[in-house]
Amino acid sequence: MSINTSITGQWPIFVIQGFIAIIFAAVAWFSPQATIGALIFVFAAFFMFDGCSRVWLAFKQKQYSSYWHLTLIAGILGILAAIVTVSMPQLTALIMLYLIAFWAIAIGMMEMAAAIKLFKHLQGVTLLLLSGVVSIIFGIYLIVNPGQGIIAMLWLVAIYAFVFGIILCWLGFKLRTLDKAQA
Repeated sequence: MSINTSITGQWPIFVIQGFIAIIFAAVAWFSPQATIGALIFVFAAFFMFDGCSRVWLAFKQKQYSSYWHLTLIAGILGILAAIVTVSMPQLTALIMLYLIAFWAIAIGMMEMAAAIKLFKHLQGVTLLLLSGVVSIIFGIYLIVNPGQGIIAMLWLVAIYAFVFGIILCWLGFKLRTLDKAQA
């Protein structure tokens, strides 16, 4: 089984993740004054779904991909971020900012690796590579500028989640097309 058949059948995961990211972005944009406690649970739910789906994908692709461990690491970091976020709701904005920053960097590394692997199989994976670069830059920006404030961070996270969601949906639908072509 090649990368084509091992990942193309998983296209709905990418579309679901993309829609969840877009919904998260809308909530962050339209409710910036919401309590931090409510937003912590939104972050935790997103981290948990993202982490669990990446762990599942990693094990699903273990036999077929030499990059499966990057997906597993990103998934585990997402699950750990969700657990810490829920179990310690009194987290300061600074700690939450660092969790998001490291998660974005891990996701960015995984996206770049996936783009390189998919380059021969799909057109337009430059967007996935760009998403990886943007994820890493975003994570580094948050680490370097922690004092910008929680509202500013939420807007940045919302923009990032929206772009990330669009790219994931695009990738999912491209994989669906490839899956149908292989059938």
